[in-house]
Amino acid sequence: MEHFGEFIDYDEGRKEPAAPFFAHALPCESCGAPCEDRQPASWDRELLVGPCCQFDISQIPDVPICEDLYRLVMRCRTVGEVADTYTAHRQVCRKCNPEALREAA
Repeated sequence: MEHFGEFIDYDEGRKEPAAPFFAHALPCESCGAPCEDRQPASWDRELLVGPCCQFDISQIPDVPICEDLYRLVMRCRTVGEVADTYTAHRQVCRKCNPEALREAA
């Protein structure tokens, strides 16, 4: 960019004011994505979420499908332990990972 002496800004001396840039959307209170329409979340009525985070809570099972995994997760005390438990369990459980049965054979 050239330097023109006392030049400060390309908008300097314009007659009409510059239009501000802003979004006409509110953030989803779960993920932060801009949303035109927000609804109360199905899992927490005080939380306003957009279509990005809206889902049918009736499709989520109360108890995990595998009883062994449920017992192992209930013993965990940290998030890291839960992640390690899922990874280790998936490698050996025939119900959670049907591919483990084929690889063992």
